[in-house]
Amino acid sequence: MKGKAQLSNRFRDFDANLTTRPWIVLGMGLRKLNKLLTLKTWNGIGIWLMIAVVYLLTFVRFILFIEPGDYPCIDLNDEYQRCVPLDFYGDLLGNAGGTKLFLIAIAATASGGIIGNDMANKSIHLYLSRPISRLDYLIARFIPVFILLLLVTALPNYMILSSMWSGNGLETSWLLDRKWLIVNIMLQGILYSGTYSIIGLTFSTLIKKEGIASSTFFLFVYGTSLVCETFFTILNAFDIDGADYILLLSINHVIDMLSYLIFDTKYYVIAFFTPMEVDIGSLELFAVFTFIFTGCAGFMYWMIQQMEANK
Repeated sequence: MKGKAQLSNRFRDFDANLTTRPWIVLGMGLRKLNKLLTLKTWNGIGIWLMIAVVYLLTFVRFILFIEPGDYPCIDLNDEYQRCVPLDFYGDLLGNAGGTKLFLIAIAATASGGIIGNDMANKSIHLYLSRPISRLDYLIARFIPVFILLLLVTALPNYMILSSMWSGNGLETSWLLDRKWLIVNIMLQGILYSGTYSIIGLTFSTLIKKEGIASSTFFLFVYGTSLVCETFFTILNAFDIDGADYILLLSINHVIDMLSYLIFDTKYYVIAFFTPMEVDIGSLELFAVFTFIFTGCAGFMYWMIQQMEANK
């Protein structure tokens, strides 16, 4: 009787409720985020160190040295403005805020093995045998990288906003006059975080070795941007028409231009210490961005479908 009582107690808390698919997907994503941030792996340590650098730059470059009167934008000259939420990301060479390099590195480190490892060790078949679809699986792998990047894009910008508000005596009128910033900062953070996340996941799907996937992602995103900006500068120096459109081949420049659209200010590239205007229509920008995002999502879905067919 005593043995039966112990057996009964052991299984008493069993609950067969498997909850709903959205909660399953969210749970998978949050568990993966927890693994990404563990200090038990070199990747986790590296991610935390880069997060620390981003927040250090935020504090030193913006919170300490930006005057509340210069926030959010000041006139650079008669044509261009410098806006703190835009300077936070900086340019490719680390000017202005200089966090972009670290954001790309965090995205590369976090996303490198997030799908590739599942494909390499065949655990992806186990995930897809659950009551989730291929799309559910991709969303569950997108969530941790996206949330992680929001913590180093939108959140530091909100800290700067809070600091500037504090510098103005926490006056409600000051914040109400800039309430559009609350929405714009989040839209901007979603833009950068979502783009880097889906491109990182695409490389992880394509390349199953984590280190190679991370390195290739970083070199592709950063390298193509440097090459395109170099050619843009050279072509502009010779007054060649249509030079602006070469920047549409650069993922970084596309999302930078969309970010400037969010803040309704004219986009420019610093070349030879001089701002150079970039004149590309919003329709073309949205078309390229949509192509990149849907192309990456469609490619990942197709790759997983092919892997299932060949298992």
